[in-house]
Amino acid sequence: MIQKEEKEASVRQVELLSNKQMRMLELLDGMISQCTECELHTGGRVKPYWTPMSTLAALGEAPGKDEVEQNEPFVGKAGEILGTAMTKQGFRKEHFLVINSVNCRPVEGGANGKPTINQIKTCHQWVRKYIKVVSPEKMIAFGNFARGSLNGSYQGIVKYNGWIETLSSYEMYVVMSVHPAYCIYQKEAGIKLLEESIAKFKDVRPYQH
Repeated sequence: MIQKEEKEASVRQVELLSNKQMRMLELLDGMISQCTECELHTGGRVKPYWTPMSTLAALGEAPGKDEVEQNEPFVGKAGEILGTAMTKQGFRKEHFLVINSVNCRPVEGGANGKPTINQIKTCHQWVRKYIKVVSPEKMIAFGNFARGSLNGSYQGIVKYNGWIETLSSYEMYVVMSVHPAYCIYQKEAGIKLLEESIAKFKDVRPYQH
């Protein structure tokens, strides 16, 4: 297991968020907890994850049962896989603002479901607001729904794994990645793709004007 000192030495010096940024994030947390703008709010919601060290961003797809129960994104099996892959590149979850394309759980037949494009578009206002406050150096987007929420293309994430796109409206680069849940079914092949995209993310420099 990589020790704390080794992990921190392998990434850039972390700059803490300001008190003003954290107050604004707390306000957003309160606002998002009251959102009823689409029918997904009945399935249970998960507030975005952030810490004073969250100067990077990770965009997921939708929360599942485990995430709703713990009110935190990426805490189930997929979260364990992601955590292991991130640790190999020297990252910790505390480094990230972690937000989903939809913040409430889609449910189909009592199981985790998939959000609709309209639901993703409705919820994207929260992605914009949190990113505006944090102003992260760069972002990694996991899965087709995450990619689509940013550029309107909801297919082909395996083909575009590791692809770097410019979000000029956010003044930020984003690396596209397979979702860690993909690794549950694709095993070693999926993990290889996930690790490749995270390695690419590590090498991406901050946005240049």
